[in-house]
Amino acid sequence: MNLYYIPISPPCWTVQLLSLQLGITLNLKEIDYDAGEHLKEDFLKINPAHAVPTLVDGDDYSLPESRAIMVYLMELKAANICGEHPLYPKDAKMRGLIHSRLDFDLGMLYSRFYTYCSPLWDSESLDRTEKNREKVQEALGILEAFLTKTRYVAADYLTIADISVFVSVTSLDFCSFDRVKYVKVAAWYDTCKKELVGYKDVIEKISPVFKEFLAQSQQN
Repeated sequence: MNLYYIPISPPCWTVQLLSLQLGITLNLKEIDYDAGEHLKEDFLKINPAHAVPTLVDGDDYSLPESRAIMVYLMELKAANICGEHPLYPKDAKMRGLIHSRLDFDLGMLYSRFYTYCSPLWDSESLDRTEKNREKVQEALGILEAFLTKTRYVAADYLTIADISVFVSVTSLDFCSFDRVKYVKVAAWYDTCKKELVGYKDVIEKISPVFKEFLAQSQQN
């Protein structure tokens, strides 16, 4: 399977982390965003939305969007082991919670992170307003509430929802967002950082590059 990705893209980190948890080898195909490779005809045939990550499995199947890719990889893994995987149990209620948390991440936490932090790298974005900061705080407050009920985001054990939300919180940290008052979020985050296979290879290794990208963007 080929994964078209950008090294500093948080949604790409999500897919890479999950593949490492599952022992799935992905053939990484880096897209040079600055050179406009995402807008070239070959890539548009794969994904007309010209976004990463995009997974290609075989000659005629391409799948964009990190959370959809995560579910697909989990289904493949479950089929290969003739059962289910604890990161994505078959129980309908548990899957409902997992998908609810993934939707929370996509529609609120990651979305609000992007809105608040994007002026750091996109001069055309709106200013980092107090209102947008408060919206991020609200999202973190909801995450804190989730973690009062269960040890992890959706359950008392790690699921794919944790991987997605973990990457969003990591992204906030790169933007120097103060989350010190969210005690349960901090404890959960530290636990995930220790438990997730490949954190150092996928995120910690790219951290200096991401920070340099932010610094150069602010100079331009």
